[in-house]
Amino acid sequence: MKKKIESRAAAVDPFSGLSIDEAARRLKTYGPNLPVRASRGAAILAFVRTAADPMAVMLAAAAAVYYALGERTDAYVLLAAIVPVLAVDVVLEARSRTALKKLAGVVAPRARVIRSAVEIEVATADLVPGDLLLLKEGDIVHADAVVRTSFNLALDESQLTGEAEPVAKQPCGIFGAVADASEASRVYAGSRVLEGHGSAEVIATGERTRYGDLARLVAEVGPRLTPLERKTARVVRWMVGVAISVSVLLFVLRLLGGAPAKHAFLYAISLAMSAVGEEFLLVLTMFLSLGAYRLSRHGVLVRRLASVETLGSTTVICLDKTGTLTAGEFALEEHVSLGPETSEDTLLEAAALACEPRAADTMEKQILAHCAEHGIDVDALHSRWRLVHDYAFDPVGKHMSHVWSSLEHAGGGNLQRIVAKGALEGIVEHCDLAPADLARAERANVEMAGRGMRVLAVAGREVERGGFTGMRAADERGFRLFGLLGFRDPLRPAVPDAVAQCQRAGVKLKLITGDHALTAHAIAEAAGIAHTDDGIVTGAQLDSADKASFDRLVRRCSIFARIRPEQKYAIVEALRRAGEVVAMTGDGINDAPALRRADIGVAMGLRGTEVARAAADIVLLNDDFSAMVVTIREGRVLLDNLQRAFLYLVGFKVMLVSLSLLAPVFGLPLVLLPVNLVWLEMIVHPVSALAFEGEPALDDVMRRPPRPPASPIVERPAAIRAALSGALLTVAAFALFALRLGEDENYARGVAMVVAVVGSLLLVWAEYAGMRRWWRIRAPEQRRFWIVILAVAVSLPVFMLTPPIAKLLMISPIARADWAIAILGAAAAVCWRAFGRISA
Repeated sequence: MKKKIESRAAAVDPFSGLSIDEAARRLKTYGPNLPVRASRGAAILAFVRTAADPMAVMLAAAAAVYYALGERTDAYVLLAAIVPVLAVDVVLEARSRTALKKLAGVVAPRARVIRSAVEIEVATADLVPGDLLLLKEGDIVHADAVVRTSFNLALDESQLTGEAEPVAKQPCGIFGAVADASEASRVYAGSRVLEGHGSAEVIATGERTRYGDLARLVAEVGPRLTPLERKTARVVRWMVGVAISVSVLLFVLRLLGGAPAKHAFLYAISLAMSAVGEEFLLVLTMFLSLGAYRLSRHGVLVRRLASVETLGSTTVICLDKTGTLTAGEFALEEHVSLGPETSEDTLLEAAALACEPRAADTMEKQILAHCAEHGIDVDALHSRWRLVHDYAFDPVGKHMSHVWSSLEHAGGGNLQRIVAKGALEGIVEHCDLAPADLARAERANVEMAGRGMRVLAVAGREVERGGFTGMRAADERGFRLFGLLGFRDPLRPAVPDAVAQCQRAGVKLKLITGDHALTAHAIAEAAGIAHTDDGIVTGAQLDSADKASFDRLVRRCSIFARIRPEQKYAIVEALRRAGEVVAMTGDGINDAPALRRADIGVAMGLRGTEVARAAADIVLLNDDFSAMVVTIREGRVLLDNLQRAFLYLVGFKVMLVSLSLLAPVFGLPLVLLPVNLVWLEMIVHPVSALAFEGEPALDDVMRRPPRPPASPIVERPAAIRAALSGALLTVAAFALFALRLGEDENYARGVAMVVAVVGSLLLVWAEYAGMRRWWRIRAPEQRRFWIVILAVAVSLPVFMLTPPIAKLLMISPIARADWAIAILGAAAAVCWRAFGRISA
């Protein structure tokens, strides 16, 4: 198959790429560029997972038992009840899937290609053999391809080979030659561009790439549960274990007490059904999915649902300056020549040669445009000099350099020159400067940085042709310092308010940047980031600190300047050792390790490389820090609403289990038959999933400290209040059931069901109110809250007054006086929580 693809790819125009029509035809022929396609049985498996709802399984089992024991009418009722139970699951699952599908469509990776001689951006799934793929630093390659042009192009192929060394790539000599292309001219899906830029002709996509085999293996591994899912699953397993144990014990005790085996078994089934807590996992999954979708509407894309759990617990945000606090739109505002021998033209000419001839970097584009605006003919300059070698960015010295050779036919003589640009402290290490000249340069640098500018120094030297050795240490010496370039990157208007909100919420902010300390301090002052005068530390100071001192500096300081990418990782590590929950922002390839190590990695959507986005948990689409405030706020609201739903389930389950257990213990008829439990199950499913999800934030949501990460799903006092409400509802329902048994069992059960249903509605309100006084809270604004509550409330009189339904449920209409008594009993069991609360 690959041979066939490669032969077709050979017909690509080297400059125009495929035509739009040809690309569409090939997409139909070869299919989407997906390393793993959904299996044909995926829909069936999804249906099976939904049908395996524990309550549905329990209903089916109970129906089978009833049928076997001759109770066929009840068996049919139980089977019919599976439909609404599964319907709720299907609706909620579909809603979650729709939300996640929309998210996936927005965060789907994109690729730049040439089609019909125009550069366009397409979804990587639409790449086809023959596409001319454009590559730049930070990109992930999404198809196998042959390099056609290369400008210092080097890739990391460790995803495929396990070797982390950069692999230089050279263009294939003959365009269209694919089968004979060497390894040095091939790039593979799954690799990433470490430096340089170029273009490559796609020769294989999807499952036909080398990466496709690995992707299929990965796809066979199921997704891991998040921490909160594991906690919830433990609770559910504990509840199921208790239910089974107590049910077996109850069955044995009833047999020993002389009860018929049929009745004893029905008692056991009744108790087991009432105790299954499958709603906890259902609610958790849906809340996380829909929470992620809501965040996407604020320009925040959640790539991993696990991060939603952590948002409300974030205690520290490590901020990148450029593009997050600032607009990321550098403007070259000022240039300063240093020394009487350096003219303005000399500085600007050197600055132009310190850039790529076809600049892709934003700052280099600004430099070339600035030079042109100040009288430098950049095209003429490039006609006299030819770029022969690049020395890549040195993260330690924070500079890069270019080696040029003169073109003799253009009158340039027999010369070579090397020009470097970068941080002043790194550049001066390669310069021969008198102390006075060094002091003058440092004063100018401090003055410009103090005004919030990013400052680059420009230096270089000329030699006769052949004077450069190709050894960086030897070539980058004896430089002449030409001058400084000052770039302005304005603070985003919304940043000061966003910073203030974070700090009011108890979230500490730490500015981490590669810029000069004075530049970082000026930005921190403008943004309002809390710091002390001695709370500024540089990368050099961190290098000289031992581990204990390093940890102290990281905890104490709020501004980190001249920081290297590996130091970002160490800072995150130190904060996590101190027990902080860390969110880390980043946009470059080298930020990926720190993004991975943080509790929440936050990548930039506009400026961020694809590697950074792939390593992150969250992507800020607009690179705007104010979106982080929304993220923290929404995370806290989601946790609040999740706790409300869980507490409601606690109270409801306590009531169900207790009512099922008490009747056999006291030798009375069952209060809740399986058909009654079905009714209550149809209440608890939609109420727990829909009544609380998406409720607006409490007034203090951004004024309280972050939630400790080790805290339980629900706090013990709140769980005790919810359980006590459920216990009191049990007492009220069971007491009225016992008192009314003298009249009729179905009548007594009807009274008990009024207490249970009304009590469940009051539980909803109690958990909605939380610690607030009931008369001080606003009514819920969401329409679905009232739809669910109304549906539950209406079901009570409708079922009771409809003879066929009442007969199936084994209840009968009750007197008005008993309605009042039952409602008062339910109110007494729950409404005590309206008093003695702390006002919001």
